[in-house]
Amino acid sequence: MEINFIRILFIFAAIFTGIVGFLLNFVEPYLPVALTRAYRYGKFSDNTYQPIVMKAELPKRWFKHFYIFAAPASSYALYLVLYKYLWKGDISKNVLWVLNICLGTNRQPLVSPENTFAAALLITLHSWKRFYETHYVNIFSNKMMNIAHYIIGFYHYVGIIISIIGESEGFVEGSEGYFSYKKITYIQIICGAIIIVSSYVQLEANYILSSLRKDKNGEMNSAVYKIPHGGLFEYVSGALQLTEIIIYITMSVILWQSSTFHYATMWVLVNQISTAVLTHKWYTKTFQHYPQFRKILLPYIF
Repeated sequence: MEINFIRILFIFAAIFTGIVGFLLNFVEPYLPVALTRAYRYGKFSDNTYQPIVMKAELPKRWFKHFYIFAAPASSYALYLVLYKYLWKGDISKNVLWVLNICLGTNRQPLVSPENTFAAALLITLHSWKRFYETHYVNIFSNKMMNIAHYIIGFYHYVGIIISIIGESEGFVEGSEGYFSYKKITYIQIICGAIIIVSSYVQLEANYILSSLRKDKNGEMNSAVYKIPHGGLFEYVSGALQLTEIIIYITMSVILWQSSTFHYATMWVLVNQISTAVLTHKWYTKTFQHYPQFRKILLPYIF
C-alpha cells in the first residue's frame, strides 16, 4: 500500500475546516443549522435546536481524553527513539508495519536521528503539559461538541506521532540511524527553547481563563464568562491559538526534512486561525466594553 493516509487526512481536515470556517465568518445566516451546530463548540457553540446533530454530541470536557491518549503514546514514541538511537535496538516489525500502513510502503528515511529525538522529546513534554492543563487547570462548562471534533482530536495526535518517527532514519526498513550529540545544532536548541516557552505561555493563558470561573471566595461557576486580562490576552483574543501555532511551526522547522509533518502544521494553522477568529467575534459580540485595541491573533496586526 503506497497511500499516505496521514497526509491525505490532514489535507482533508485543513480544507474542510478552512472552507467551513470561511463560510461561518461571511455567510453564516445562510448556512444550514446542522452544519453550524456541528462545527461550533464551547463558548461560541450554536444552541439552535437540531435533533439529528444533537444525537452526535459529546461533552466538551471530553477534550481531556485526547491527552490521556497522547501523553502515553508520545512517551512510547520517545522510548522507541531512545531504544533505536541510544541503545542500538531493532524496531519491532509490528511498529514498522503500522508505519507502512499509515504512511505508505514507499516512505523514505528523510529525518535525521537528532531532529527526530528533538521532536519526539518536545511533543512528549507538550502532551504531558496539556494532560496537566486539561485535568488540573481547565474548568470546563457543560457545553457540547460534535463527535467529529472528538474523532479528529484523536486522529491529530496519532498523525503527528506517526509523522515524527515514520520518516526518520532507522524507522524505515533497510535504513539505520546513528545519533550523535555533536550533530545537535543551534537551530534545534533555539527551536526547542521557543516551543518550551510557548507551551509555558499557553499554560499561563489557561490559568488566566480558569481564574475567571472562580469568584472572590474561590467558588467555581463553569457557566460564567468574563473578559480575560494579563499575558498574551492583553494583545490578542486567541492567546491559546497563537501559542499552538508557534509550537507547530517551530516543530516544522525542526522536522524540515519530513514530507508529512508539515501537513499537520498546515491543518493546525487553518484550525487555530478559524478558532481564533470565532473566539474574537464571540468576545466582541458578548462584551460591550471589550478592548478595541485587542487583535485576533497577531498583536497590533491581525
